[in-house]
Amino acid sequence: MSDCDNEYEVGYGRPPKASQFKKGQSGNPKGRPKGAKGIRASLQRELEAKVTIREGNRQIRVSKAEAMVKRLSSNALKGDMKALALLLKLDSEQGARQEADVAEREPTGSLDPADLDMLRHYLAAAGKPDATDDAPGGGQ
Repeated sequence: MSDCDNEYEVGYGRPPKASQFKKGQSGNPKGRPKGAKGIRASLQRELEAKVTIREGNRQIRVSKAEAMVKRLSSNALKGDMKALALLLKLDSEQGARQEADVAEREPTGSLDPADLDMLRHYLAAAGKPDATDDAPGGGQ
């Protein structure tokens, strides 16, 4: 390296100062391009798209998923056994999902006596009736 900063040596791995990134300026101002959304997102977007269907003598706009369920249930009512089996399978899977969601949200344990006493004291101070008699664990 030379004694003066003006005599910058250009070479492999040492680009000219004029073409180097300036301080405070990003080399990639737009950022990394977003990747593919994935099959699940594409499927969800497609099933949420609206279509016009005829129901009786009127036309309605529903999602593609809802249109498919209407067609499936209609075919099942007409005696299509495959449609009936698929509809019953979908219904039982959806019921199991809902039960799992409810079980996840419900408290699993009962309140210990110290917590019950604190709750009774708080409710009494607030002038509310004692609601801990209906608490899980028999209120004991």
